[in-house]
Amino acid sequence: MIAEGNRLFRKKQFEEALACYQLAAELAPEDEDAYYNQGTALARLGRTNEAILAYQRALERFPNYAEAHYNLGNLLLRAGDNEAAQGQFRAAIASMPDYPQAYNNLGNACRMAGQVEAARTNFSKAVELKPDFWEARFNLGDLYRHTAQWEEAATQYSEVLRLKPDFEPAKQALERVRTQGGNPSER
Repeated sequence: MIAEGNRLFRKKQFEEALACYQLAAELAPEDEDAYYNQGTALARLGRTNEAILAYQRALERFPNYAEAHYNLGNLLLRAGDNEAAQGQFRAAIASMPDYPQAYNNLGNACRMAGQVEAARTNFSKAVELKPDFWEARFNLGDLYRHTAQWEEAATQYSEVLRLKPDFEPAKQALERVRTQGGNPSER
């Protein structure tokens, strides 16, 4: 049933995929993937509270399921529960220490909570783990720009543009940095 659900999910038939995942959970209640996949389908359908519960059920069966912690963290962050979201991103990292997306999203949660140094540490770790992770570099550039570290910001935005040359927000941010920061040298 999970394979059929995955096939339907790839075709963006989320309701039908959800039905397959629910049946899979009934047939094999110990299978954390049935609940994880329900959470993913429910999230795509905009049913956030149900998705949160499905991820929690997956984690009851497999507490070290990094992707379930990560997705649950994303939903909690969107729902405005920053502290719980940070806990889920940390749990994802504890389960999978080389998970750059979890570091990036933990950085976002920290930045939103005003934890600037923690945000910088997490964005930097995401970039260290995945040097071509342009989204984390952009976030790191934004953090540097908002703390008036113009040269560091310009370095990150320039690297984003090397990786993704048509990314307009990075072009605009780099121009602002050059204007605000006394025109740091071009990279």
